[in-house]
Amino acid sequence: MVLTPRAQRATIATWLAALAAIWIVAWLTPGIGLYHDDAVYLVTAKSLASGHGYTIGSLPVPLAQTKYPPVFPAALALFTLISDNAQWLKLLPMLCGLGWLYLTFRLLSRMGASSEGALFLVGLTAASPTVIFLATNLMSETLFALLATAALLCLLDESIWLAGLLAGLATLTRSAGVSLIAACMLTLVARRRLRPALIFAGIAMLVVSPWFGWSFAHAAGHASGAAYYGSGNYAASNILTGLAANEKAQVLFRNVLYLLAAPWSLLTGMANMFSLGITLFVFGWSLFVRRQLLPDLFVGIYCLMLLCWTWPPERFMAPILPLLLWIVWRVFRNMELKEALAAFVVLAAALGVWAAASRIPNARASGYYTSTGRDTDNWREMQKLFAYIRSNTPAESVIVANLDPVFYLNTGRKSVRGFAPSGYTLFYGEGQPAATPDQLSAAIAQAGASWVALTPDRDFAESPSFHNSVQALERGGVLEPVSIPGLSSEYRLLRVTR
Repeated sequence: MVLTPRAQRATIATWLAALAAIWIVAWLTPGIGLYHDDAVYLVTAKSLASGHGYTIGSLPVPLAQTKYPPVFPAALALFTLISDNAQWLKLLPMLCGLGWLYLTFRLLSRMGASSEGALFLVGLTAASPTVIFLATNLMSETLFALLATAALLCLLDESIWLAGLLAGLATLTRSAGVSLIAACMLTLVARRRLRPALIFAGIAMLVVSPWFGWSFAHAAGHASGAAYYGSGNYAASNILTGLAANEKAQVLFRNVLYLLAAPWSLLTGMANMFSLGITLFVFGWSLFVRRQLLPDLFVGIYCLMLLCWTWPPERFMAPILPLLLWIVWRVFRNMELKEALAAFVVLAAALGVWAAASRIPNARASGYYTSTGRDTDNWREMQKLFAYIRSNTPAESVIVANLDPVFYLNTGRKSVRGFAPSGYTLFYGEGQPAATPDQLSAAIAQAGASWVALTPDRDFAESPSFHNSVQALERGGVLEPVSIPGLSSEYRLLRVTR
């Protein structure tokens, strides 16, 4: 059966309308900061907007921000100058996401995709639950993807100076932009364009070098209790500068599996061993049949960087998802069985919308759209806990909580995490706790904390050991629970007794 042009247009319009509705519902969820990283971005942005410099003002002793590059917090700071409303703030990553999708359509068309094919790949990207999560929460990936895609477009259009500037800004958004700089330089060198390569490299390095200088200059000022927020976290979270030989091998092997699972997981939210084998075969065959220096080189170097991080790479694969899809599409679009290709397109489009829409019930219940679809902290219960803290604790109080920047943003009380989880301990070192009672007790004393807050933290691998440590201190008489009327038993506030 062949659809008429009118029926095709109606089908595409319905599909795009469903995607737009899902994005709007996710954007309208009131929760903000429950992933931890998004709250850190907002804390840093508020420090910039208030004139306190590029610091993490939520800590008892504010520290220079050396972990996250400054472009996204700086852009967010401009939004906070107008309003702190969650929907207003989440417009930034959402607009960046929409801009990225538009530039991706142009980039794919520039690389040889038909209008219909480019629209299909952009639509699949827009339907990814992880992409929707990143675009409707205060995360930097959509801005990074926007800048990286713009840099690739400029490089193809021979705008070398602008490409270097955009690649530098992408690196100042996420450090993985280094792979973009390397790929663009190697592409120019491979085409024997040495002078443009030098110009590109010079512009990009001129943009990023102040940030590296800032990070190195302030790295020594980070106390061990705030190690999670320092640039040293990166040094300890990759297999090149940290870990023993057997641990390096373990991380690398696991990351290869995570990387192979990422494309299918990004599109459907599911992963299994069958999908790993299919992904390896499809991408291997696609690259064997047809290669394209740009963007394949960028994708390859980017993935090599992710393999070296002690952190599952799925979330960080989202910015290159349309390029991954293009690697496969440019081969399969020429298959002779057009009916089979059409059936695949319809199935993939429907699967993408279903995967994204399946997260909506949990998002409406919790007030926070997640990429996993699992339950997360309930924003309404969190608001009750925040209100009690604001009304019943001294303004100079210090709180220990896994989501420490969120508590600072919503209560005005200084907050610390109480432990510094490493990526290896969380995701690769089986049975190693991220927090222990002794570590937590020492952190409480060091920070001068008088309160500990507990929330379910279901999306955090370190949460069980943090909860177990709090319970151990409660049994030892170091902490005593505070009764809060009307609050769910999963949300607790404990007073430090000694």
